Amino acid sequence: MWMTTRQTLLADILRPEERDRIMGYFQAFMLLGSSAGPTIGGWVASVYGLNAPFYFYAVTGLMTMVLTFFLIFEPKGVVHRGGGGHSFSFGDALRLLRNSTYAMAFLATFTVFFQRSGIRTNMVPLFGANVLGLNEAAIGTIISYSTLTNLLLTVPMGYAIDLLGRKPVIAFNMIIMAVADVAFVFAGDYWGMSITAAVLGIASAGAGQAPLALATDASYNERRGLAMGVYRLIGDMGSMLGPVMLSAIADYTDLRTPFYVIAGILVINSLMVAVFAKEVISTRLGKGTGLEGPTAEASAGPIDDGEPPRSPD
Repeated sequence: MWMTTRQTLLADILRPEERDRIMGYFQAFMLLGSSAGPTIGGWVASVYGLNAPFYFYAVTGLMTMVLTFFLIFEPKGVVHRGGGGHSFSFGDALRLLRNSTYAMAFLATFTVFFQRSGIRTNMVPLFGANVLGLNEAAIGTIISYSTLTNLLLTVPMGYAIDLLGRKPVIAFNMIIMAVADVAFVFAGDYWGMSITAAVLGIASAGAGQAPLALATDASYNERRGLAMGVYRLIGDMGSMLGPVMLSAIADYTDLRTPFYVIAGILVINSLMVAVFAKEVISTRLGKGTGLEGPTAEASAGPIDDGEPPRSPD
């Protein structure tokens, strides 16, 4: 609920030409919270006992709810009508997916989440322990290198996406992710795995952010809550299916095969994005900024969530 609402709010208030670099800041703070949360919770538990983190985070959640209530406002110009305009409709969801650009962003985020949970979180530890004989501490630091480089590149990558465009960043970074996945098989030792994980983190920063910006651009004339909800759903499905499917492949073959399989999927997906997705806004390196169809002002103007919208495609 929080992720979908946050993405919808950002889609409402951000201009297209600044969208991804601002989202980069949000992503960076989210990664900082994910990194700091276990450390702070562990310290609270060690000092005050195992029950204490639950109370601590309940209090911080309550504080955040109060701040949200008083300091976050509904964006101006967004029109909400009563009646059935906000009910879920499979027809609206299917129309979103018939938009080729939104569908490619949809597919890209599924693949990235599938790879992230299936390879980085699941197969890398299994491969490191069972093939290379690495211990728990070594495997933990290898994964941390990927997270750290992802964090460091999140904000710069947001600027790059706004500067260069969504399509090239998605396609290029997916190719890098594919190369990194294959490199894990040939890494050979702790340092090889660490360098590969760092490269994977760099590519994940772009491949993880750019599809959201592309999906937001492509659904500018749709119900934004629905568009962000459908987009988030496919990412969660990728996170859920990645470990299960890649582990099944490993059981029927070996621990190396899943790395090759996901690399092939990433390459195919990269080519599909390059061919079928459209760059909805012009980049700062192009002729100007704003949407190629409607103007940037129109995209940030009144949005009537009660009327049936039409996709740009």
